[in-house]
Amino acid sequence: MAGFVKDFVPKRQSVDDLLKQFRNTSFNARSLGEAADIVEEMIKDRNCVKFLGLSGALIAGGMRSCVVEMIKNKWADIIVSTGAIVTHDIAQCFGEKFLQVDPKKIDDVQLRAKGYDRIYDTISPVKTMATMEKNVQKIFGEIKDGEYATYEIMAEIGKKLKNGKSIVGAAARKNVKIIVPAFADSILGMQFWMRAQDKKIRLNEMRDLGHLINLHFDLKEQKKNSGALILGGGVPKNFILQSVLMADKPHKYVVQVTTDMQEFGGLSGATLEEAISWGKIDDKSKFCTVHCDFTIALPIIVSALKERL
Repeated sequence: MAGFVKDFVPKRQSVDDLLKQFRNTSFNARSLGEAADIVEEMIKDRNCVKFLGLSGALIAGGMRSCVVEMIKNKWADIIVSTGAIVTHDIAQCFGEKFLQVDPKKIDDVQLRAKGYDRIYDTISPVKTMATMEKNVQKIFGEIKDGEYATYEIMAEIGKKLKNGKSIVGAAARKNVKIIVPAFADSILGMQFWMRAQDKKIRLNEMRDLGHLINLHFDLKEQKKNSGALILGGGVPKNFILQSVLMADKPHKYVVQVTTDMQEFGGLSGATLEEAISWGKIDDKSKFCTVHCDFTIALPIIVSALKERL
């Protein structure tokens, strides 16, 4: 059994102290405190390869700098992302801005007529995405003919991005691989397809899968660990967790932040306890699920880590 629940004491304090108080409470406050402890331990484990799973409207939600901070500090070695997140990140390098709106007072027909796209309580001008597409086409045009994994394509793009706030740019500078398993499920993927019609560049997503499977066999042979912080779920979550199966080397650390529930059968809500039955983690792993919006959990975790590490 753990210790007694302690009343939360409101006071002027650091984010780290706030989380330490959370650790002694209950429900998702306690889970958030536990999650920060596990991520800290994972980062401090020098024999651990650290994954970061990204899904949802992370960029529109203002979480870009939190991810960049993790990259700069080498708190993530491999990022597995949806195509939308890297698309929005790249678009911001070429001028895309997200504006706050009240979703209860928005007329989407009028937004369409005025040239805006909406993501819940944010909107962005359609023209800025067109600017991104023009610049990405130029980058794709400069890539040598050949067959590429998605992490190689993302590295090529990242080398061309000078914006210091970019996730894709920071990852390229820090040699952090970005894998986009569902690359075609994005505007960026559509732009790559367009360029591939008149240029001999091809995408081979099996190379992404092979890279991770071989990595886990190597880690097993070297008696090293792997762990993950997973924001949301979907394809990135599954790609990170399934990659250990062939090597039969469960992740040692996993934290997931999700608002989905297990009762509906979707992977995004599947518990990490369920992952034990698949061999993705085991009874020796340190894991925690935080049922929380990642725009709340991520800034708190990253801010606390900056104070601890």
